[in-house]
Amino acid sequence: MLEVSAIWTAQVQQQNYRALLDAISHPGWVKSILHQAGSPASTAVLATLLDAEVSLADPEGLLEAADWPLLQASTAAPEEADYILCMGSKAAQFQPRLGSLPSPEQSATLIICVDSLHEGELKISLEGPGVNGNADCAIAGLHPDWLSQREDWVCGYPLGVDLLLVDDSAVLALPRTTRVEVV
Repeated sequence: MLEVSAIWTAQVQQQNYRALLDAISHPGWVKSILHQAGSPASTAVLATLLDAEVSLADPEGLLEAADWPLLQASTAAPEEADYILCMGSKAAQFQPRLGSLPSPEQSATLIICVDSLHEGELKISLEGPGVNGNADCAIAGLHPDWLSQREDWVCGYPLGVDLLLVDDSAVLALPRTTRVEVV
């Protein structure tokens, strides 16, 4: 009998989807992701979000080859992909899709793997919709260039990208509507 990890089951994906919605609705909230031990939480996030209708870029080869068929997403270059899986310790070497004025939803979502969302050398303060006043975060393993590039990508709101920062077990969202300041 074929054994499939729990991250591919509807029950776990529904719980992870709720965590992602909470993280996106409340930037600065770090939400736990149910994932398989020994497997990155980013794979569980992708298992929750992707299907056969979307494309994924994995420019750094972070995904296991065995996960691609289960994700069902087509592969694409980072400049064309709906979702892009990235390593946070390296600055982006691509220009993601930012959408268009008639269709801003046609932009990319970046899933960025970091070392920790609970402590780290990079301190940021968040403001905007869903943030009660401001939220302070400390992140390890996120190259500061990500934030300056993000600023360029979201300056033409409603165009822009949404970032999902993922560590070993949790996610923190930086939607395009959130103002981010390095402190």
